Amino acid sequence: MIPDFLAQAFSPDRWPTFVFLTARLGGMMTIAPLWSMTTLPKAARAAITVVLALALLPACPPVHAPEETFDLLLPLALEGLVGLAIGLTAAVLVQGMAMAGEVVSLQMGLSLGPVLAPTPDVAVPGVAQLQTILALLVYASLDGHLMLLKGLADSLRVLPPGSGFGLSGEAAPVVALLGTLFTCAVRAAAPVMVALLLANLALAVLSRAVPQLNAMMVAFPITIGVGLIMIGASVPVMTGAMRGWTETLPAMAAAALRGFQPAGGP
Repeated sequence: MIPDFLAQAFSPDRWPTFVFLTARLGGMMTIAPLWSMTTLPKAARAAITVVLALALLPACPPVHAPEETFDLLLPLALEGLVGLAIGLTAAVLVQGMAMAGEVVSLQMGLSLGPVLAPTPDVAVPGVAQLQTILALLVYASLDGHLMLLKGLADSLRVLPPGSGFGLSGEAAPVVALLGTLFTCAVRAAAPVMVALLLANLALAVLSRAVPQLNAMMVAFPITIGVGLIMIGASVPVMTGAMRGWTETLPAMAAAALRGFQPAGGP
């Protein structure tokens, strides 16, 4: 016996709904952490999108296909934009941790690694990769990818596919996402940056007191050592912060959806 959601999927009157739902899911899959990993093959990502669309199809209001084929382009683009907005709420968390790693690598002097490496054609992994992997582990352990799916399922009720909506013109959701990005980066990098600042101040005082000291040769091992120690010591702090941010994903997704105005809205 064919399950109910498969029977609905094979029903011709539900095909437009399936197409619109797939477009919204595809937008989220393009940018959301884990779902958008390059290690995930495109065929597997497409298969996951189709399966999720079939699972969400019974909860999606019916969509009526427009009479002209070209009238589908703008609604489908808007559906993809809604998915991108939902996926972006989680992507800013991971990218904030990656940005913090890049700043810390620059302060520690590890950004010179690819230049000074004996094989410059081979990319040298830095702190950004480490913090990105840490963020993804915390994100996955707290079911952040499932929270995004729940947010997308809730968006079917707030913004029904194909019902007609546009950008509200409010800058608050965009400002909130950018604020989250820089807040994550600053809070993740702050302990290491403060420790490195104090170390550099101490080296500056030492170089003034002992002019014969080669400050450049001494600074590299000290800043790298202090940075690595502080990165290890700040891992619990970064993990706790990432946990708190991940738990707010549903609220962040709802805030992102406020950037869209349903048809007939003010």
